[in-house]
Amino acid sequence: MNSAISARRRPKTGTMTRVVLLVSFLILFGRLLFIIPGAIEHHQQKNATPQPVSQSSSDSR
Repeated sequence: MNSAISARRRPKTGTMTRVVLLVSFLILFGRLLFIIPGAIEHHQQKNATPQPVSQSSSDSR
């Protein structure tokens, strides 16, 4: 009798696992889509500003 109950629960557990993984993936994908425009803008602003030239101390001996 116990094996019949556990046999019925296994597909349900597998289904719940798939649902949880699917929801987690959708949240992760949604966050990625939400962040991409800001990351592109930040990258463009960082490339637009000139980088200060620093002198290395190895040149002066």
